[in-house]
Amino acid sequence: MTADPGTSAVSDTALQLAAVPLFRDLEDAVLEEVAGLARGRELARGEPLFRAGDPFHAFFVLDDGHIQLSRLAPSGHEKVVEIIGPGETFAEAVLFMAGGKYPVDARALEASRLLAIDAEGFNRLLDTRQGLARNLLGAMSKRLHRLVQDVAALTLEDATGRVVGYLLAQLDADPASGAEIHLPAKKAAIASRLGIQPETFSRVLGRLREGGAIEVAGDTVRILDPERLHHDLE
Repeated sequence: MTADPGTSAVSDTALQLAAVPLFRDLEDAVLEEVAGLARGRELARGEPLFRAGDPFHAFFVLDDGHIQLSRLAPSGHEKVVEIIGPGETFAEAVLFMAGGKYPVDARALEASRLLAIDAEGFNRLLDTRQGLARNLLGAMSKRLHRLVQDVAALTLEDATGRVVGYLLAQLDADPASGAEIHLPAKKAAIASRLGIQPETFSRVLGRLREGGAIEVAGDTVRILDPERLHHDLE
């Protein structure tokens, strides 16, 4: 799909959607229909997008920034479920959940831009656009596979394996960044995501740094020896 000098804002949104795996390879007409359901949102750092139990009205495409998905335990402890990065969709699974409520809290970890796609209108499109339904199933299958991998890591790997796996996954998610990773959240949030304590996360990074596998400067981690990291993961 190519831009035309006379394209409208809706067509610009369709181009933006076409870069997202969920909507990739859809016909232009279908992209335009989805774009017609999308509304831009901007969030400041720390601003909530929705809270667990809020009525479900839209799912989202993140254009820029990072969004934290979390649950609050009865004890008051916050557990980070996932950290969403640019180009990812989230909350689409709620389309098929009984009750019609968001199951987690979502807030911006930094200034973020996203598209909110109206759930009611999107459900109507699913009834008539088979390609869209197939893409949605594919996206949800990938998300499920990632969650299964997360459960395996939490039950089968020690703290070092979880941290190394996380670092390598960030490289895989953004090959263009080379061997440099900018941590998308505070270490406490990433540690919660990995099911370890913040001080444990810092200790593991320290051991990897002392071993010559990485360098750490603030929120930037530079991979110096990927083979050593892969060895630590085995």
